[in-house]
Amino acid sequence: MKRIYLCIILLNLCMGLAAQEEKPAETIERIIADIFEQYTAETEQSIDYESFYNDLMELAQNPIAINTATKEELEKMPFLSALQVENILFYLYKFGQMHSIYELQLVDGLDMTDVRRMLPFVTLGDAAAKENKLNLKNVLKYGKNDVFLRLDRDLEKKTGYETNDAGEKPYLGSSLYNSIKYKFRYKDRLALGVTLEKDAGEPFWTKKNKGYDFYSFHAQINNTGLFKTIVLGDYSASFGQGLVFGSGFSVGKSSYVLNVAQRTTGLKKYSSTDEINFFRGAGATFKYKKLDITAFYSAKKIDGDTAAGAFASVYRTGLHRTANELEKKHTVWQQSAGFNAGYMEKNLQIGFTAAYLKLDHKLEPDSALYNYFYFRGNRQFSLGFNYRFRWNKFYFFGETASTGSKSVATINGCTFAPVSRVNLLMLFRYYSPSYDAYFSRAFSEGSRVGNQRALYLATEVRPIKRWKISAYADNYKFLWPRYGTDIPSVGKDYLVLLEYAPRRDISMQWRIKTEKQQQNVSGSTTPLTSVTTAEKSSARYQLSYSIGSFSFRNVIEGNMAREGLHPYSYGIMALQDLSYTFRTIPLKVDVRYHFFDAAVYDNRLYAYEKDILYAFSIPAFYGVGARYYLNMSYEINKQLTVWMKIAQTTYSDDREITGTGTEQIRGNRSTDVRFLIKWEF
Repeated sequence: MKRIYLCIILLNLCMGLAAQEEKPAETIERIIADIFEQYTAETEQSIDYESFYNDLMELAQNPIAINTATKEELEKMPFLSALQVENILFYLYKFGQMHSIYELQLVDGLDMTDVRRMLPFVTLGDAAAKENKLNLKNVLKYGKNDVFLRLDRDLEKKTGYETNDAGEKPYLGSSLYNSIKYKFRYKDRLALGVTLEKDAGEPFWTKKNKGYDFYSFHAQINNTGLFKTIVLGDYSASFGQGLVFGSGFSVGKSSYVLNVAQRTTGLKKYSSTDEINFFRGAGATFKYKKLDITAFYSAKKIDGDTAAGAFASVYRTGLHRTANELEKKHTVWQQSAGFNAGYMEKNLQIGFTAAYLKLDHKLEPDSALYNYFYFRGNRQFSLGFNYRFRWNKFYFFGETASTGSKSVATINGCTFAPVSRVNLLMLFRYYSPSYDAYFSRAFSEGSRVGNQRALYLATEVRPIKRWKISAYADNYKFLWPRYGTDIPSVGKDYLVLLEYAPRRDISMQWRIKTEKQQQNVSGSTTPLTSVTTAEKSSARYQLSYSIGSFSFRNVIEGNMAREGLHPYSYGIMALQDLSYTFRTIPLKVDVRYHFFDAAVYDNRLYAYEKDILYAFSIPAFYGVGARYYLNMSYEINKQLTVWMKIAQTTYSDDREITGTGTEQIRGNRSTDVRFLIKWEF
């Protein structure tokens, strides 16, 4: 019966697409930015946008052949939930090959918004015949080269660049940020690249630093002989739910309420300018029928404040601007090795992961109650077992890992779709206080994977056409004192999101979110621990629409926060975005005006900003002021494209100083300029 409606669906879709005037590249970039914003709107943790963007752009250049797609290929689209991936595969198994890409709308759990997001990354036809061996002639002839040059600078002078009382400047380098990247790719078979970066304030040439502060090289070969993947240089590794290895893009609580199962990406090249979260060495994945075996080794130097053969913590900022920061650079030798064996059947996937870490200095965190169970020493061995399987309308997934006899972590989830318009999810996690796997990065409250027991419930309902309701509730308990709370504590997070898309060019969102956590009473002078409940609730409305070559976005958001029984403090912001794509010249312009009023830091507000290529901004705002920016991209010719952004934040709350420490600016405004040029050949 589903096939009967296919022609009607195709007719409606073609009418909608006829009005679309965006260039394919612009459409893809807009979709990627929208997906990333949905992931980051509910979290204050930083996520590597550069890697996220690279992965999806490469997928757009080598789209998935939907009729022969595997689960692993479909999971490269991070906006699809695990259940949606399973439903696509089940549809193909039940009805056979699709006759149109828009037949995806007939798959249970997919609506038109999902299909539109998929369009740049999938193709209808069967997969093209794969070359078993790389042909050098074809690689040189059809390979693509990209060179990127980026320059950033803050216009106001910061304290770090001023001469202090000792007659010295804290920052040893110039205020110019600079990075250069070179990338070569041949289809989805071969990738090579080099990255060079100098952050603002870093010197270009010292005893500790020769030239650029950060150098990176990567090479990846896929599907050659018996090897599924071979990586050299810098790479990332992710398996199972991330309890043992979870580098790269890691999902958390977001507007995609059902997308909590980690994607097993295995080994993957690393081309980001993040100087911390990667491995450096070599690795390979061997494929034999339904079995994948992966092994890799990494050796690199990391930053730490070493003394007497030990260091208290890993210095993770990647900034080496001052003499003190340079003293921490590359002081600890880190070696690591990993192994994974995975077996995949049609409805079942299981895997075993092992990790080994060795440091040439002992990690010895400063003694405190909250970090009593943190990893100490210079060696660690961890093991994990993960699984995923489907049974009827249920989809189960999870992982259990350990770093010792009492250091256990487990995360297990189940999704269920009783009818096509309703999806339900339940996720339970237990991370013992003593679990602190060095490379773990899994679904968690906060950045640390450890010291919590929680139940996460979520649902996604499409009650009527063009409407969608998403909601989650996360109830968690910290089993041991944590930073800022000196007793075991509890917390709750709730979110409800209502979406309405009456047409392709109009969408609306209403979002309500509330958080409650126990924490130490601020400024308490009593000798005994005094704990109270901190609350924060927010409401947000967003309207996005297009008229011809104009695109608009209006957002208004307010929040209220309090500690204990103290009065509520309030924050509010409103912003207007305008984008225009010229028809006669290859120029695109984005403009924003953003007003905010948040009296205290607890009422801080976050707002996604459009930026130059490979950059993504979600700054926090508190105080009273406004921010505005102009973002432009211009295609000089088929080989050269330039981007430029100028943004300024102006405060109207009578402050005379902006920022803190060496980043302090005299005055009530800060201005930043970014420039990027891309050369493709």
